[in-house]
Amino acid sequence: MGYIAVVTVVFAAVAVVLAVNESADASFAPVLAVAVSLPASLLIILVPELPQPWDGIAASATLVGAALVQAWLLWLLFRGHRTA
Repeated sequence: MGYIAVVTVVFAAVAVVLAVNESADASFAPVLAVAVSLPASLLIILVPELPQPWDGIAASATLVGAALVQAWLLWLLFRGHRTA
């Protein structure tokens, strides 16, 4: 649950920074989103058929989706085997 909260906060902060600040100072903000969603973001960046995550809203949604899938997989991995 902690990882998904971190991903949500970082992506929300990046969206706010990009919406509020139109100067070149905001250009580093998407790097934080890519860093927080590693290693899923590397798969998106390295697959040539997928759009680059910094090329717009639809491409950023791919990165958000990958981060959420990664959070779900981590949750499945760390919750352990449940017995009935």
